[in-house]
Amino acid sequence: MRGDTARVTDDSPATGAPRSVRVRTHAAEHRRRASHLYGLVISGSVLAAAPDDFGLVRLGSAVVGTLLVYWLAESYAHWTALRALQGRPLTPHERREVFLDGLPLVAACAVPVTVLVVEAALGVEPGLGVRVALAINAALLVVVGWNMAGEGGISGWRRVGASALTGALGLAMVVLKLGLHH
Repeated sequence: MRGDTARVTDDSPATGAPRSVRVRTHAAEHRRRASHLYGLVISGSVLAAAPDDFGLVRLGSAVVGTLLVYWLAESYAHWTALRALQGRPLTPHERREVFLDGLPLVAACAVPVTVLVVEAALGVEPGLGVRVALAINAALLVVVGWNMAGEGGISGWRRVGASALTGALGLAMVVLKLGLHH
């Protein structure tokens, strides 16, 4: 895919014959990282919008279902845009890559959904369970912000600020929850 992958020809050590090696580029990694962060924000939005009496397992299913819809919509948008840029139908490999590059959007909900399921198994009251899952989701946003800032070469107070800014997205979900349900 133009902009997402590159093919590098290298001589095979065994035969000396050229071989093609797939190399992930900046654009593909960019989409995967952005998808993960976006997935956490969407997860937090669903948690925030849920009524306090919504079942925890049902809510976990709603989070996963919502992210699957977003993933399919985003992947279709990338597929369509890439096809337009390429001026031709995508190859099976390109189609597969478009869908795989967006999977971190869905994977981002793994921790919050696991928390909801464990809470349900332990008999935690739904309102409390949702608030705990939302707090954990917000904490994950801070961690993601910290890690992405560090990987981006940001250090010191700027890294703390970048992490806090990402965490503010989670805090906004908590405020939304409080505003919607209290």
